[in-house]
Amino acid sequence: MKKLILLILAFVAIATGASAATDYGFSIAGQSVTSDNYQSLSSGQAWSYDPSANVLHLKDGEISNNNATIIAAILINGNVNSTLNISVDGNCKLSGKFNNGVKIGGKGNHTFSGTGKLTIALDELRSVGINSDDNSNPNVTFKDLTVIIRSYGGYGFKLSFFKSIAFDHCDFNITTTDGWAMKGDAGSCKPQLILCTSDHNWYSYEGGCGYSAKVDEEGLWAPSLKISRSIKYVGVRVSEPMSGQNPATTATTISSGYEVTKVTWYKVFGGEVYPMQEDELFKLWESYEVSFTLKAKGDSVFADGEANEAAMITTVNGNKADYFDVGNMEYAYMNYTFPELVGTKYALWVGGKQVNDANKDDVLDNGKVKYAPATKTLSLLNGASITGQGRANDAATGYGAGIYSEIDGLTIDVVTGGVEVIGADDCHGIYLRGKTTIKGEGSLSGKGYIGVFMGSNSADLTVDGNVMLQAEGTTTYGLGGYVRGFAGNIFYYTTLTIKGTSKVFANGVSKSIANWNDLVLEDSHAITSPTGAVWNADKHAVCDASGNPIAGEWVSIIKVANPYDLNNDGKVSTADIQVIINEMKKPQASQDMKYDLNNDGKISTADIQVIINEMKK
Repeated sequence: MKKLILLILAFVAIATGASAATDYGFSIAGQSVTSDNYQSLSSGQAWSYDPSANVLHLKDGEISNNNATIIAAILINGNVNSTLNISVDGNCKLSGKFNNGVKIGGKGNHTFSGTGKLTIALDELRSVGINSDDNSNPNVTFKDLTVIIRSYGGYGFKLSFFKSIAFDHCDFNITTTDGWAMKGDAGSCKPQLILCTSDHNWYSYEGGCGYSAKVDEEGLWAPSLKISRSIKYVGVRVSEPMSGQNPATTATTISSGYEVTKVTWYKVFGGEVYPMQEDELFKLWESYEVSFTLKAKGDSVFADGEANEAAMITTVNGNKADYFDVGNMEYAYMNYTFPELVGTKYALWVGGKQVNDANKDDVLDNGKVKYAPATKTLSLLNGASITGQGRANDAATGYGAGIYSEIDGLTIDVVTGGVEVIGADDCHGIYLRGKTTIKGEGSLSGKGYIGVFMGSNSADLTVDGNVMLQAEGTTTYGLGGYVRGFAGNIFYYTTLTIKGTSKVFANGVSKSIANWNDLVLEDSHAITSPTGAVWNADKHAVCDASGNPIAGEWVSIIKVANPYDLNNDGKVSTADIQVIINEMKKPQASQDMKYDLNNDGKISTADIQVIINEMKK
């Protein structure tokens, strides 16, 4: 009968569409977290979970327990959830009789991050703050947060079975009463450590309180330490310099008990190392090496044997320190290969050179080109001569274009005078792949395979202001838009708008202005040459009267006089109606008949209607 009831219940579940809860791959204080209970379990607690982002948030408060049989305050199963992110958003404490604070099993890549503080203070004897005791070898990263661990007779951080442990801009403070702060057991997995923190000495002593790690007696645990973007050792931090900074102004901070007597920077170039001058500037994407000398203050001397241990555990960028020495137990000298400086790069190339934070104020080192990221404005000044570098398939140099941009919303401001932009052989003069406006008071010449090319199917080009744009295509088009062929059909995407008081001149070997989905002429602009040239919407090009695209001739588009712009302010508006009204107030004999817009021999409200009709266009 019992089996029959179970079968009936199973069929009912299937019929009603019931489904099993999703296991999220972790437990809190011994309770597995699933799609059915994560909200109820976390209600009012010091944690919450966001399934959509796979983030476990640790908040102000405690996760505690009085049952010593529970494995861990936070237990992660990487075989179920291989990429759990733990965000420490406040001051969260793991306390009580847990055997482990955080235990990670299974494979996976897990990250602890945030600006909060995670405190692990367990009452259980021989408990472990952070642990992984199977052979799955998970990876774990700690980033930007503070971790405090208090352990009694166990390990603060048991390293044995982690595949990698990354410390990136975080602070670990570990105290044990009768054990090791950090330790890997002999013969176990030896993780590749990536270290970037602790203002304390990274050694502990058997049976004492330690703030750090120590290799075991056999020397079998000798992990690699990597310092990312800062250097900390024995309370010493040499900050990564900023581009444009010089060695004389680099910051060095130390903890009490030690002083830095000398810091020396070197430039690494071509496999050689050269000492830097005090006023020499650091540059982006170049590698540097730093060495410094430490001196202990007063009684704070290096203990006997520390030199050998430090040589084993102190490395940078995954490699051991080049040199470590202790003279008279008072001085320590170390060399580090510093990560090459990195900064913000922009999707904009000028003359084959990518614009970045270091060069944006003078891209070509001649005072002629600068870029303002806040406004996405590339300013070109009088006399700038820009030539592309590389080839059309060379992304590193902007595909050989004189100017290449993928910035959406870019403004090219031709501030003053004449600016010439030429593409490398068989490359475009100006190659744009984002919505762009060209404006200014000067003149801009783009010459290349295509003189000026909008190479995106989702961006338009606007020519505005009082700028003069000249586009010359030496192989194909002078001023070209984006086009694609598909299944025998050709699709046109981009719009060219010309307005303000700007002037546009284009000449291309095959077509002068072509492949635009639409040409919009505002503010009384018109195609003025060649004679009879018009925009042909069917051909998507400027064509002659017979519908043939203009090729090998200069097409001119300029602002022309508008007979309805009576006050010459560049637009037709109610201000022009006022001109008619003012003229109507005059005696008929003194009225200017050029305002007889409908040619009926008088100036009247009928002429006002002409203006109104023009405004509606």
